[in-house]
Amino acid sequence: MKTTSRYLALTALACLLPLSLPAAQAAQSDNLELQQVLVLSRHGIRAPLVNYGDVLAESTTHTWPVWKTEGGLLTPKGGQISGHMGHYLRAWLAKDKLLPAAGCPETQQVFAYANSLPRTIDTAKHITTGAFPGCDVPVINRVEIGKMDPVFNPVITAEVNDSFKTSALNSISQHAGEGGLPGLNQRLKPNYALLENILDYKNSKICKEKQQCDLASQPSDVVLTQGKEPGITGPLRMATGAADAFMLQYYEGFPMKDVAWGKISTDDQWTKLETIKNLYHETLFGSPAIAANAAKPLLTFISGALDPKQASTADEKAAQQAKLALLVGHDSNIASLLAALKTQDYTLPGQFERTPISGTVVFQRWHDKKADKDLMKIEYVYPTARQIRNNVALSLKNPPERVTLQIDGCKVDKQGFCPMEQFTQAVQKDLQG
Repeated sequence: MKTTSRYLALTALACLLPLSLPAAQAAQSDNLELQQVLVLSRHGIRAPLVNYGDVLAESTTHTWPVWKTEGGLLTPKGGQISGHMGHYLRAWLAKDKLLPAAGCPETQQVFAYANSLPRTIDTAKHITTGAFPGCDVPVINRVEIGKMDPVFNPVITAEVNDSFKTSALNSISQHAGEGGLPGLNQRLKPNYALLENILDYKNSKICKEKQQCDLASQPSDVVLTQGKEPGITGPLRMATGAADAFMLQYYEGFPMKDVAWGKISTDDQWTKLETIKNLYHETLFGSPAIAANAAKPLLTFISGALDPKQASTADEKAAQQAKLALLVGHDSNIASLLAALKTQDYTLPGQFERTPISGTVVFQRWHDKKADKDLMKIEYVYPTARQIRNNVALSLKNPPERVTLQIDGCKVDKQGFCPMEQFTQAVQKDLQG
């Protein structure tokens, strides 16, 4: 009898107390309805772009490995990883009731648009096949295959006059930190030293014939040309190319004795090498003038796809009407877009890259039925380095990583949401420069 009375008393007390945190979150999530998702994906694993090129060939005494896939094209494993991401996206979207768990999507429910390079088109096809097996989901590309689509081409569209150049160079130097690019190269000296050891740089052709034997002391210049992608020459560019080549070997599944000729064995070494590439992108696109200009066509498209008031082209309207819009481009697209949106600093657990292979920036428009307002949530959804190397099948039980992103002017709550009107205002402000 005493036990029963105590149970009833505790039950009555529980009814008077506010909901526990998990219960409160569950109640809140019941009010939320996922209405639209836009996914911006980097392409999957590709073979080296120019077969390592003259600079990389002359920077080492070792012989770079020959890939079975032609340079720049998506590898068969790259297609598999993209398919895994598509399978996971479908499972997640079904769980949140945006799309059915099985069967083919209805016409206009899915919009897939890729840059017109073979690796981006093929990546999009593998994602849609992984998400909707056996279905005919078209992937569109808008210019001749092999040429860059202006929407995905992060080039300088503005006139590179003295004013633009001064603004861009000043902000690049500011972002590079104390001492500008020369100072950044000096701070990267330990990173360069690791790379020099891997390459056997001191015995390379460049060192012996050109007497350029210390990467940190070599000059770097910023290249800004209207109609072309911005770049940084010198050691930062060469080292970025080498680090990227090693990372692709790791992803592709080369035996570890063949990845960087067996000279990388720890996560700390990978972090040091990929820091070079990460800083290349961050320094270059960290310039507001460059980021805003290079990302403007893509940001304009995304704005139109997420806001019916801004949709102007037929593709933007088709993406806006779809429940799932998939865009497939490059790491430079993601780097410049996140910089243009003034995204707060973020870390990607389990990854060494800031814009990893097959990684996706996912824009989600939710509706709070109780408050009758729209919300935006932005996440980086990506496979870890080991998931890529081990070709891990992704699912709700074995998912990729998800990291919430926050952009300037769109402060997120504890669940990662910000009001849709704030997101729209922030994007329009960024588009205005």
